Amino acid sequence: MNLSELTTLGDLLRERSGVSPAHVYDTRIDDRRLHETTPDSLISHVKHQALMRCYQSRFVLLPSATFEGSLLDQMRRHYDPFVVADLDRAQVALEQTLIEPLARQTAEAMQPQSCARYIESMLKAIANSPPSAFLTWLDGNENRLHHYRNFLIQSSADLLAEASASALGVIGEFGPPQSALFRILIDEFGYGVHDKKHSVLYRRTMRGFQLNEEYNGYWHLFDTPALVVHNVIHYLFQNPRNFFRQIGFLLYAETSYQKSTGEHYRHIRKFYPDVDATYFGEHAHIDIHHSQMVLHEVVEPLVAKFGEEVGTEIILGAELTKAAFAAADAHMLALSQAFDAAVTSGEAHYGLPSSIDPSGICAAPDAIGESQKLQIGGIGWLTNPAAFATFPSGSIGRGCE
Repeated sequence: MNLSELTTLGDLLRERSGVSPAHVYDTRIDDRRLHETTPDSLISHVKHQALMRCYQSRFVLLPSATFEGSLLDQMRRHYDPFVVADLDRAQVALEQTLIEPLARQTAEAMQPQSCARYIESMLKAIANSPPSAFLTWLDGNENRLHHYRNFLIQSSADLLAEASASALGVIGEFGPPQSALFRILIDEFGYGVHDKKHSVLYRRTMRGFQLNEEYNGYWHLFDTPALVVHNVIHYLFQNPRNFFRQIGFLLYAETSYQKSTGEHYRHIRKFYPDVDATYFGEHAHIDIHHSQMVLHEVVEPLVAKFGEEVGTEIILGAELTKAAFAAADAHMLALSQAFDAAVTSGEAHYGLPSSIDPSGICAAPDAIGESQKLQIGGIGWLTNPAAFATFPSGSIGRGCE
């Protein structure tokens, strides 16, 4: 997708959003300041924003907060079939530019091996992996609150509609593995009890940190690695041809979550005992069972029936997921450390204003532009935007007053 096509799509998404849209129907992207000399980092970020919008068009979305105007008018505009068809075409082009290269690189780097051998190695690697570098660093940081808020904001790209993507992977008819996957999905949706739905549990955690709980409420603060994680997941689950790669995602995610969510649960209980940490505690428990279900009721029977050809696809899905997660984790730590360095040099302050205008300029470390201040996720703001040039690639700043 070239710049002209991207800006045309941006115009369509702004018109679709309308004036003062509810958060869930705000589908704008930051295309207006793009031009031929804009660095690739910012163009890639805006393309990932656009791909996120394409994927979101398949979700049933209703606002949980009050808003101005008619709900039906906004829904008719948001789900207009001609607009959705345009987004479907854009999705294919964006996937070919953004995600397919990652999948090819991952496939080329894979070592030939059986699926069973890969899983054995993967399980050992996760079990023996060191504690989260980000959480370990936060333990000794007196300003940890601001960094952890940013972690929750970046994670909300996917978790405020958790399992909605994977729900698209269970429709159809494909035998006993479908029933196993559906049981996992039932757990994710709180087995029919709304207050136990995982996205609702995540909202409670965000509420404890005084954050906006509305889906899509922080789209303007997402860094590129957060969007990559979101879009890799949706690339897998919104394309039925990637079915076996979807299984690979579930295999890696459900296994790794056992450890990572346990670490986050303990971090919250240690430093924020009044915050509801049920979301992380629930995952640390239930994902043990989910991992075993994926392995024994999905992976093993599918490979036994269809052979190592599908096993290779399962490995690819797991490795693609692993790479996206690792990049986002490494970025989170590097970003936080860069911000702390800016505070030390007197060029930044911690804090998250109650309101940040999404129409403020979108800046990258190599495309700062003109702004008096730049809000960096949920951490704080730079009083000297020039300091942003030292931040890691993929960081995004939002112009603010």
